[in-house]
Amino acid sequence: MNDSAKVFITCASWEDRFALGCKRSLKEFKFDRVIVFYLDAFADWTTHSRDEVKKLCDIHRVKTDFIQLYAEDTGRSWTTQLLPTFAELKASDEVMVDISTMPRETIWQTFWFLRLQSCVVKYVYNRPSSYGEWLSRDPDKPRLVFKLSGISRFGFRTALVVLAGYDVDRVRHLVETFEPEITYLGLQKDSVDPENARRMQEQIDEFEGDNTVKQFWIDAYAPLHGYEEIRKELSDVQNTHNVIMASMGPKLSAVSLFSLHSDNDSFGLAYLPAREFNRDYSKGIGESIFGSLPE
Repeated sequence: MNDSAKVFITCASWEDRFALGCKRSLKEFKFDRVIVFYLDAFADWTTHSRDEVKKLCDIHRVKTDFIQLYAEDTGRSWTTQLLPTFAELKASDEVMVDISTMPRETIWQTFWFLRLQSCVVKYVYNRPSSYGEWLSRDPDKPRLVFKLSGISRFGFRTALVVLAGYDVDRVRHLVETFEPEITYLGLQKDSVDPENARRMQEQIDEFEGDNTVKQFWIDAYAPLHGYEEIRKELSDVQNTHNVIMASMGPKLSAVSLFSLHSDNDSFGLAYLPAREFNRDYSKGIGESIFGSLPE
């Protein structure tokens, strides 16, 4: 008897593409269960969109669970919310994770648990139809991700990988916090966003002439999301440095960093929270990009 389930996991947001992405996935795929994470710090901002998704799930007669996570207490989220939620899943379950509006820290922890449970894992990223001027400001203190922080080897210098987004200050903040001997700065080479070229030039200009920063290009929207390019850059330091990796760029770059950590668990994943977010960062929903985690 096959008692496997098809599970959809997403994270609530005030962005249009959260509810629209759920609507699209529920229409295209048949799920037995929908798990919606939401952060306590933004619960008021996501109340309306969570209500929309609950109505959608009721229409499709899908069991829905809303799981609150704690933005400032990842240990509590891990032990009281994530652990019991993922413990209910089985190795035979097929899981699709919508990473579109999910914080990178939550993406990595979700992937980690699903890999632990030996689930078949697919993911989807829904582009917005248009972008606002900025997403977040006022970076908080970076933190290594619980259970995915890597293995720090005594006496080794630090190599930092930052996949750059549009905020130069956030990248600079990471560099100043971790004080690496070398920083590998990954720049997004192509994007449907017309602002991408100008924003990447700002990153180039900020670190031009700094011989501790090595810049390279990736395409987070390619099938492997820049995995091969990042792996090549790290080949010279993976045995000589403690490697810390952070994704500030396109959300799909978080997938390639998780794959690199899975290949070498000495590589640590770092997350940089922000104190301020733009509620008008994006509008609508655009193309859906699908992928699968290697089994």
